[in-house]
Amino acid sequence: MSEKVSVIIPAYNAEQYIKECIESLFKQSYKNLEIVVVNDGSTDGTKAILDEYEKSEKIVKVLHTENRGVSCARNAGLNIATGSYIVFLDADDYLVQNAVEILLSDAEKYNAGIVAGLMRAGVSDQPITLDDSHVEVWSDLGALEKSLEDNEFTYSSCGKLFKREVLENVRFVDGRRIHEDSYFVFCAFLKRPTVVARNVYIYNYRVNESSASHAAFSDKYFDILYFAQEKYKTIEENYPHLLDKAKNMLVKSNIAMLQCLLNTNEKKYKRDIKNSICEVKKYKRYFLPTYPGDKKRFVIVTHNLYGVFKFLYRLKYTKRINKA
Repeated sequence: MSEKVSVIIPAYNAEQYIKECIESLFKQSYKNLEIVVVNDGSTDGTKAILDEYEKSEKIVKVLHTENRGVSCARNAGLNIATGSYIVFLDADDYLVQNAVEILLSDAEKYNAGIVAGLMRAGVSDQPITLDDSHVEVWSDLGALEKSLEDNEFTYSSCGKLFKREVLENVRFVDGRRIHEDSYFVFCAFLKRPTVVARNVYIYNYRVNESSASHAAFSDKYFDILYFAQEKYKTIEENYPHLLDKAKNMLVKSNIAMLQCLLNTNEKKYKRDIKNSICEVKKYKRYFLPTYPGDKKRFVIVTHNLYGVFKFLYRLKYTKRINKA
């Protein structure tokens, strides 16, 4: 294996973790790497740290931009990356020591355009051992169907290796901040590449307290429904035989939206709550439970229990805040 792999890291106010992130790449068993770090207008010490790396390490390429968000930063990295393969890594995360080697080996063995590993809350960067029982291979529209079914290998742009040509004309949507990477992966799947799903953890992430499950609600979470509708329109126009699974995706997206709406009591969102509940009920017969919590959330919404659940959730949240 001699192909260059470009690792793209968007960084915004990442001084606390950016060194650990980059050092995880220096530890990789596969050495032909190009590390592309896009400093997205950081106001802390990120720029100074990256400048030192760029001076001392030829494999680190740094681009400083004004703050425009993670999608623009990733796109900027894609535009200057020169590797035959692309990996995305967030600035507060890190890879196990043989992650790139594993992904690239599968790409070459199976002639795959995308190889996906699993992600978990950071535990260890130690190398892992493998055998072929850990592998699924999806061809043609297989990966696209898996994404509509809500398969965990199809969520994030991170934890994956992309062949460069698969990403030709595929970019992150500027101005959107939630589910933007799942839509990016969806667009890559539209190219019908062979996709390898490697059932091992190769990517470690830190739990972010500002994530959708923790943060106060804001209008940015409507991106969840925006991207769901964009995916649905694409399937409707090009692959109508997959519409049933696309309707499952709509159900899951509206349930995810309702989960985010638990974090607000503002009256202006009452209509949005009603609309999402109606969407779930409209397409409920297409629902495909994937994970343990899916059925519980589905039953709460379809059995008119969301209001009660929201009341109890907010009560518990208020008590927690008052105790703090």
